[in-house]
Amino acid sequence: LLLLLALFATAGAQELKVCEPAVSFPGGQLEIVNAHNATECRALCSQRADCLLFTFHPLGCSYVGEHCVGNPDGCCHLKFEVDQSRGPIVNNCTCSGWVRLPASSFQPLAKPPPNAKNVVYIVVDDLRPELEAYGQSPQTHYSPNIKKLADTGTVFEHAYCAISVCSPSRQSFLSGRRPDHAGIYNFLDHFRQADCGFSHADTLLSGTVITVVDQVGCPNGGGPIPKSGPQCGGSGQCCSLCTEHPDCVAWSYRMHKSACILMSSKGEATPEVGVISGSRGTFDTHAQWTTMPQHLKNYGYLTLSAGKIYHPGEGGIQNKPGFPTKNGPGMPPLSDTPFSWSSGLAMTLTNTVADSLGCRMGVNSTCPVNATLEGIVVDDPGVENQLCDRVIGDDGVLKLRLAAENYHATKQPFLVAVGFRKPHLEFRFPAPFLQFLPELETVDVAEHPTLDRSIPPIVHHDEAPPQKDPYVALDKPTAQQWRQYYRACIAWMDSQVGRVLQELDRQGLTNDTLVVFHSDHGWSLGENGEWRKFTNYEAGTRVPLIVRAPWLEQSVGKRTAVLAELLDLFPTFNDLLDLPILAQESADIDGKSLLPVLLDPDNGTLADTLKPFALSQYMRCPSNESSPGMDNACLFVDRSKFNFMGYTLRTKEWRYTEWVRWNGSSLRPEWQNNHGVELYSHAGDLGTDFNAFEFANQNTSHPDVVASLSALLHAVVANQTRLH
Repeated sequence: LLLLLALFATAGAQELKVCEPAVSFPGGQLEIVNAHNATECRALCSQRADCLLFTFHPLGCSYVGEHCVGNPDGCCHLKFEVDQSRGPIVNNCTCSGWVRLPASSFQPLAKPPPNAKNVVYIVVDDLRPELEAYGQSPQTHYSPNIKKLADTGTVFEHAYCAISVCSPSRQSFLSGRRPDHAGIYNFLDHFRQADCGFSHADTLLSGTVITVVDQVGCPNGGGPIPKSGPQCGGSGQCCSLCTEHPDCVAWSYRMHKSACILMSSKGEATPEVGVISGSRGTFDTHAQWTTMPQHLKNYGYLTLSAGKIYHPGEGGIQNKPGFPTKNGPGMPPLSDTPFSWSSGLAMTLTNTVADSLGCRMGVNSTCPVNATLEGIVVDDPGVENQLCDRVIGDDGVLKLRLAAENYHATKQPFLVAVGFRKPHLEFRFPAPFLQFLPELETVDVAEHPTLDRSIPPIVHHDEAPPQKDPYVALDKPTAQQWRQYYRACIAWMDSQVGRVLQELDRQGLTNDTLVVFHSDHGWSLGENGEWRKFTNYEAGTRVPLIVRAPWLEQSVGKRTAVLAELLDLFPTFNDLLDLPILAQESADIDGKSLLPVLLDPDNGTLADTLKPFALSQYMRCPSNESSPGMDNACLFVDRSKFNFMGYTLRTKEWRYTEWVRWNGSSLRPEWQNNHGVELYSHAGDLGTDFNAFEFANQNTSHPDVVASLSALLHAVVANQTRLH
């Protein structure tokens, strides 16, 4: 990076403002022309109406096998788009920048309010609130940039996701709907699919067959084919295929073959295990939902995304022959382009552009990468070895700069959403970040590393290494490495959050911009023998949430104990930005606005009155129900074939959970068929001690509390908004 700075120094201090160092945009080449420096390159791009962005490569500098040839002063790459079929190269010899917005024919439904505020929305993967901003020491949980944001905003100490797994959680808070409202629970379905109402599990229809569509072929992160078969979109995709076909009235989906049978008549129903059937549906319900970024776009906001906002990858990434033209496989397809994002300004193929990549844990681990603190890989720095959050940070900074320049010129407000992937597995990070953390042998481990016998076995999520048996503690060195590397990934991600916020400062827009920071769900680091998400524990459902609205001076530097849910963010955005739901938009969003907290953060009564509970849920699919805590993952199991659903209420004083039989046809719990009850006191829980709560089931000690919370839980679930 120092070499790059030196090469650009002759152009003066302002040079670096026209482009971002060490970024090389792939593809989209118009031509390569001669330029003395990046400022001249930018000017050349500005002169061409078909040039949107540029990459400048100075003469005499070579990196990752790339160098400037054929031009006497420097190579100016003029481009019309960013190629998202491959990742960008982090290149020490180049710098890149946007010049103008892509063309768009989109017409907003309404005008933004006068003096509309901008939004920077930062979503992090798998981050639990174990940060400096949440009372941890900077010597053990280094995260100074998030702490700085917290010091200038409002910290929600008790915020929760609706479901502790990436895709359905993100679809929940971005659409403002609970999982039961959307019918979205895992990596098979998305809300842009058709709605076919009630389906029938283990039932085959014998109507007149139009065609059989092979739904095999969606990526599974390079891992093994799931036990449910190589599915692509599940029964929801088959429903969509039927709904789009002009002659289809019914369908049957053979789960283990991923085969969708479309029929022109319904015929007789016969039992067959592993088949889900239903009738033609409609695209007029959840497929027409307005998402939070789409809502801002409808008000004339420029909406841009970088990184993982919606869940990418599994379930498919784009339409292909034989699949619906409107709503193909994905979660949702292409990160909900073109609905949520302005034309050409979304990172649609995040797994390709910013691949998380793997690494080896244990002795001679490859997870600490030989790279600079800035994330520039030193050894073998090919595109396949780059750090995903550096790529996302680059894209976020450049899109924020583009949006800010457009705002300065036109006053069009913007939403820039940046989704960082770490600390999600694999724990790959620049090795120098270990210097900010304790030595490996001094890293703390969970005080309760096994599952207490008072807790029902169904609570445990199996298939989650490194701990194979929840009743046998993991060896200390392995536990220490996992915890140290997780925290190193946080420190690395924090540095990229800092880059985005520093760019906002540099654009002079900090006081006019709402900043919201949170994760998609929590994460366990050995507590109760758990090492991932996929649970209804506090560790799995609780998330960091920081909201900075500088124009509300009373909210600066505040903390609140009010319970919050991520699906509260949609109505909170609407109130903070003065953007009420429009008549043309779907209005049945869940959640409650948190604006009263920001207006009066010192009002202690809000903790008792605004949100009496937070609701989360998670499912279990054991291959053998007599051992419900083993082989019980549901990520690629059709929702009609779940065995059990766990619903959990978090109140101010308690967490209460019931695990019950799941009705796959109605997608409803069968409360009378109970397979486990949990009760944990949270009296005195300030949210800073991950070793003090939820380690021994208290359900038998407080029967009155169980009875009261069970009645509340059943009522809350029954009164959720549902589509059918």
